[in-house]
Amino acid sequence: MSAAPLPAAVVDAAVEWLVHLWSGEATEASRAQWQRWRAADPLHEQAWHRVEATDTRWRAAAPGLAAALAARPAAAGRRRALGGIAALAVAGLALYTGREQMATRGWLAGVRTAKGEQRRLQLPDGTQLLLNTATALDIDFSPALRRLRLHQGELLIATAPDTEWTSRPFVVDTPAGRVQALGTRFTVRHDADGPAARATRVEVFEGAVELRGAASVLRVDAGQAARLPAGGGTAEALPPPAAPAWADGVLVASDMRLDAFVDELRRYRPGLLQLAPEVAGLRLSGVFPLGDTDRILQALVQVLPVQVHVPVRYWVRIGPA
Repeated sequence: MSAAPLPAAVVDAAVEWLVHLWSGEATEASRAQWQRWRAADPLHEQAWHRVEATDTRWRAAAPGLAAALAARPAAAGRRRALGGIAALAVAGLALYTGREQMATRGWLAGVRTAKGEQRRLQLPDGTQLLLNTATALDIDFSPALRRLRLHQGELLIATAPDTEWTSRPFVVDTPAGRVQALGTRFTVRHDADGPAARATRVEVFEGAVELRGAASVLRVDAGQAARLPAGGGTAEALPPPAAPAWADGVLVASDMRLDAFVDELRRYRPGLLQLAPEVAGLRLSGVFPLGDTDRILQALVQVLPVQVHVPVRYWVRIGPA
């Protein structure tokens, strides 16, 4: 029986602690902070035990690896190498967190972006893609079909006419279902974690798409949005979408609850971002630059009665002022 899922941000933080402790740069003070982090939440302790188990497996598989890394003379080079081990640890840990298929496919996907990264692509047929943060997909064009397989993340797609073959359909497959473009500009989002985990959301800005789940087909026209729940159930209409602000590198909040705002910010910031329940219902409005999440955190202190505490890198706590 597989272990219960853990939030990706908690797993990331545990791996960062593993890297720090491997690095040879840990101090008594940082070890005390690590222990406090473990004690702060039962999920932290669970994540640490799973990371520790993965660490043991890696050491058994490659004896002497940690010692060889620690012996590297350049600290920066050692940290880069340890970062690679951390990536392997995350991939291995996915087998124990209930995100097996999603995580594995994400790591092995042909096209990926890291947290906070965006990337533009032009496909062979002229279709334009903009990949948002933490996106993983495969491109699978055949004589019969133009297909993208979106494992996780978010895409802005502007489809082009198919001139090489005779009107091959353009589709985006996600774990929840299929989106078929009907000459259009649209976004597709599929989250591996968070409030909308494993659901697929579509927003259409030009043309139309068909949203296909296991139990329904829904046409979504320009100015409309829809969602397929996890498991590909019945598609449901959503309120009309705003323009995709993330495509312009900003996060727009309009009377947004702080917990919803922080959920979005987690998509762009590596590590663990915690929010105290006492301030979750605060509301804010503004335009925030996604390229500088530290600046966003600083802005929160200016506009809301909150304080931001950073015990160590990659661990941020937002609480009442």
